[in-house]
Amino acid sequence: MSIYTALRAGVSGLTANSSALAVISDNIANVNTVGYKRSGVDFSALVNAQNSNTTYNAGGVLPLTRQQISLQGSLEQSRSTTDLAISGDGFFIVSPNNQQLSNGGSVLFTRAGSFTIDADGYMVNAQGLFLQGWPVASDGSVTTSPTSLSAIEAVNISGVGGLAEPTENVGINANLNSDQASHTAAYAAGNMATGAVSPHFESSLEVFDSLGAPRTIAFGFLKTGPNTWQVESYARPNTNITGGALNGGLLASGTLTFNTDGTVASSTGTIGAQFNIPWAASTGAGTQAIELDLSTGMTQFAKSFGVTSVTADGVPPGDLVGLVLEGDGMLTAQFSNGRARALYQIPLATFLNPNGLAADQGGAFRTTLESGLYNINSSNAGGAGRIVSGALEASNVDLAAEFTNLITTQRAYSAASRIITTADEMLEELLMIKR
Repeated sequence: MSIYTALRAGVSGLTANSSALAVISDNIANVNTVGYKRSGVDFSALVNAQNSNTTYNAGGVLPLTRQQISLQGSLEQSRSTTDLAISGDGFFIVSPNNQQLSNGGSVLFTRAGSFTIDADGYMVNAQGLFLQGWPVASDGSVTTSPTSLSAIEAVNISGVGGLAEPTENVGINANLNSDQASHTAAYAAGNMATGAVSPHFESSLEVFDSLGAPRTIAFGFLKTGPNTWQVESYARPNTNITGGALNGGLLASGTLTFNTDGTVASSTGTIGAQFNIPWAASTGAGTQAIELDLSTGMTQFAKSFGVTSVTADGVPPGDLVGLVLEGDGMLTAQFSNGRARALYQIPLATFLNPNGLAADQGGAFRTTLESGLYNINSSNAGGAGRIVSGALEASNVDLAAEFTNLITTQRAYSAASRIITTADEMLEELLMIKR
């Protein structure tokens, strides 16, 4: 009977608009939720089979919920370098636990990039999801795969420290006074180190051993003839090296000669080549090779002795002072010793139909048959967007549109209720016929 189908159509209208109201309520409630993607409701007419042209069977309406995941929200700056946003397509790969994804871990995808470091050193977002990344090997290489999760692990920075780098190269830029009178007494290699002969000029510098500890080595210069200088390198204190108490800590010795224009002509002996520093066992450091450069910056002019500059590489161990995300998705650790090291490369997952993903916990999504399989790429490559550090993606909810939809949904609900009221009055009139 058409009146009954009208009643059912009115009920379907109430149900459909109730669903629309629930969706709008969710959108408005999450207007400030980072990475939230709004949903919408489309209405589809239900058509019943018509038995004749003289009567009509109402079918009603069916609500169809759809997500607007592909619609990007605006990027807003934040004060935290671990806050990450994606400009373009793609999702962060996350997991509700820190298990290996290929070994029982659960993989999810999200645009909510409000990450912080937890007590165990893991990067987790505000929803408690663990960020996943490709680890960077010590040689800087990264093992990637566009489809496999076996190379991905939870990002963890616990225990990360700046490794000590021993000094390997030393250079001295100094002037030796050409007016200095030559030493005429007896001289043998090691005399300056032991103190038997006082050098005409001495300069010391700091080097770092294999453990990153600062050690002092000195260079003594003794003029023994026109344009000819004896050079010695020795450790201070001399007990820092093996046998140093016997030879005054001597490390290397040789002869440095100059041209008539004051430039270096040659350097001979161990002072002109690589020499080793046999650190004493008490220091805990291993033997260290030093490459000394005296030919580049040494001069002999008729002016006072002086050091222009001393160069030495190597750094002491450092502490982690910050994290920086580069444009290619490289998560780089910065250390107090001035060094930086790439730890992870943050990948992005893309889908042919991101709107087909299913919503999951914490504002994340999981794959479905409609979304298709994921493709994993580095930032700004293979169709993936660019990761922006120090920014967050805001919700893509438009409050003005939601309030407009709220008004139209309320009116549609009221209209559907009037259908039921009118059909009820008609049925009552029908029942009155018998009376």
